[in-house]
Amino acid sequence: MSEALPEIVIGVAGHIDHGKTALVRALTGIDTDRLPEEKARGITIELGFAHCSLPSGRRAAVVDMPGHERFVRAMIAGAGGIDAVLLVVAATEGVMPQTREHLAIATLLGVSAGVVALTKCDIASSEIVELATEEVRELLVGTPLAGADIVPVSAHAGTGLNALRASLDRVTAHARPSDGAALLPIDRVFVRKGFGAVVTGTLVSGAIRVEDEMVIAPIGVDAAERPVRIRGLQVHGAAVDVARAATRLAVNIAGLEASEIPRGAWLYRAGEVALTRAFDARVTLLPGVRRTLRRRSRLELAVGAAHASASIALLDGDELAAGHGALARITTDEPVAVRPGERFVLRGPPSLAAIGTTVGGGVVIRPAAERARKRVTAHERASAVAAHEDQPAERARIETEATGHRGLTAREIFARAGYRLQSGTANVAGLVSVSGDRFVAASVLDSAAQKLLQTLSAHHGTAPGERGIERRALRLGGGDAVLDAVIAQLVAAKKIERHGDILARAGWKPRDPDATPYLREILAAIGAAGVTPPRPDEIAAGLKTQTASLEPSLKRLVERGDVVRVNAELWVDARALADLERRLTTYLESHGTIDAQGFKEITGASRKWSIPLAEHFDAKKVTLRIGDVRKLRGR
Repeated sequence: MSEALPEIVIGVAGHIDHGKTALVRALTGIDTDRLPEEKARGITIELGFAHCSLPSGRRAAVVDMPGHERFVRAMIAGAGGIDAVLLVVAATEGVMPQTREHLAIATLLGVSAGVVALTKCDIASSEIVELATEEVRELLVGTPLAGADIVPVSAHAGTGLNALRASLDRVTAHARPSDGAALLPIDRVFVRKGFGAVVTGTLVSGAIRVEDEMVIAPIGVDAAERPVRIRGLQVHGAAVDVARAATRLAVNIAGLEASEIPRGAWLYRAGEVALTRAFDARVTLLPGVRRTLRRRSRLELAVGAAHASASIALLDGDELAAGHGALARITTDEPVAVRPGERFVLRGPPSLAAIGTTVGGGVVIRPAAERARKRVTAHERASAVAAHEDQPAERARIETEATGHRGLTAREIFARAGYRLQSGTANVAGLVSVSGDRFVAASVLDSAAQKLLQTLSAHHGTAPGERGIERRALRLGGGDAVLDAVIAQLVAAKKIERHGDILARAGWKPRDPDATPYLREILAAIGAAGVTPPRPDEIAAGLKTQTASLEPSLKRLVERGDVVRVNAELWVDARALADLERRLTTYLESHGTIDAQGFKEITGASRKWSIPLAEHFDAKKVTLRIGDVRKLRGR
């Protein structure tokens, strides 16, 4: 199996007309200006791509990024996947606005390695070259490139190129995880005759293999994930079977037409990357920003090769000053694909931006942030995750806990926390499998277990004669799977017992059902009153107790058939009610109908009792009401 060798991805940045494309051509032998307009105007509009071998044999992919301020979007798309920056500064002009903005963007995107090429030295005097070198050195102070090599070169004369190659060879870039989620921001889409749709980008993490099943998103007005199959992979024109981060890659896909794929979409495995409209991040403003960022602001978000309008809501404080950072909730108009630790750039109008259109940037803390009713809740969760950036298992616990009883699948946990669940590792993260691939935080289950124990205890107190509660009568957020997991946990811990479908506290022994308090007294009070019994609260008052304490006994009397519950306030002696039914039937068989006055006469009761008694016989289907009279049903 052929596999793409690891390489370093170098982004060439700098001001327009400082000789970036000429320098790339001199280093690699490849002209990255491929568009007719680029040839005609002599400027780079789109990203250009080249490659070369460094003196040690190390492979380098080279991304030529536009220098004109109008094409900063394309520059950011290219910078998102680079390991090191080759900052190009013309000795004849020195540091220019786009030099500063490109350096700021590279810094915001976490590029911490690089080299400076001082170009056009063949047409600049030694004094000018020295002044330009000092100016660049001052520019780099306080940035990740402080102390970087500054190499005088001339692309046309060919001087200094070997020294530049040697400097680039010494650059050490942070290793990208090849075992992480495979993610390719798509910066170019085209059709290759005989092959179909081809997308290109820098594989920023993970690995891709030929025949892999993946998705591209967002696609279409519904911003859907669309499945695709990897038909082929090429690295610098050579076919490979496997490509790993970080590699400039051309991917031949099956399943979508090139016209359907927007530049700025992402290629990844379904579920392994969060496609989201809301995420939490640590946002930082550049020192030169002209005014503070208010608690809620609208800016442009650039992440990967995508750009989207976004609302920035600070989670702590009411404003963010230049040069400072804060946690923020970012909500985008269109879905974006992000991972934990993903870096992005924020752009805004010149009235706000420090340099060009760049306002600041940030790092993704929580790739998918659920809606929180309170700002403090969102802040607490973001802070908790941020405090454990290097502990994926703890991040997984916090993220899963935030979803409550719903929980997360293994892929969602990986997408949100970068923690890949394997056999036996769920316990490490404090997670419990509740149904197949669904996990809930153990703390959430513990809380649910306590509520279930309280429910059982309360039931035993109010129904001491019952064996317990039927499983089907219980409800818990998260559905049956979570409830069953809680029950299994409590049974295993010997805190509850299960007998068929009945659940009870461990060791629970139901009392004699007839041993409930006040049972005899209640029966005597109701039995003595015939069909005009006292209300439960009146009985309770006579017994000097609370009405609620009579409920178990009333329920037991109904179960025994001694009492009939007519309504919430009318509990009637069963024998008296049966006698009334016989007298009512006899009356109706003789008279045919009965009105309210006639009903009062045979009951000997006032409207307080006669109306609900009459309605009871209607509900029992003994009588049928027609207007103001009743008759025997069926006659």
